[in-house]
Amino acid sequence: MTQQSLGICLALTLVVCAIGAASQTATDNRLAKPALHMKMIPSKAAYAPKESVTAKTILTNLSDKRLCFPKPEQGRHIAVQGYFEIQVVAPPGAPDVEQFIEVVDARVPWPREKLLSDINERWIKLWPKETYTTEAARVPARFDTPGQWLIKETYRPPEDSVANWYREALKSAALSTNCTLPDSPVSAEDVTINVVSPPEKN
Repeated sequence: MTQQSLGICLALTLVVCAIGAASQTATDNRLAKPALHMKMIPSKAAYAPKESVTAKTILTNLSDKRLCFPKPEQGRHIAVQGYFEIQVVAPPGAPDVEQFIEVVDARVPWPREKLLSDINERWIKLWPKETYTTEAARVPARFDTPGQWLIKETYRPPEDSVANWYREALKSAALSTNCTLPDSPVSAEDVTINVVSPPEKN
């Protein structure tokens, strides 16, 4: 093989490798794309100290499939139902945040027929680009100190750490009703809440 032919073969090999890497990267990006977009909307931008903060959450289907999932729990952690996990970060110098979150260790003894009935009658179903908006719910924390507070929210789809078959049973039942269970948690952009002291009276 001449030096020129060797150079051409080497160049072609590099091009093929680059195309393969780009194709793999594109595939990985598609796989990594979340099925849902999530946005948290507080009822207002400013609150008085110790006032309850309430917010709604909007979930939008970003996939090309019809998604379905049980109504997420707000204010409680129920893994088998799916829930919104909220973390609150206090302003600098404020005491540590105390959050009051009930954790429910629920079990689901549903036969498949009951599960299919629940999916058809009670689950949220979103076609591509459709949205679901929750009711306004209280953020489980005390906002005692004036300043800017940060709220982080994540939606965690149904799972059961004890019964590994549970999520697979949900996915199978959802597919049989022509919809797909979201696979992974999704987080909203952080929301800033201003806690403002009332003006002093003269």
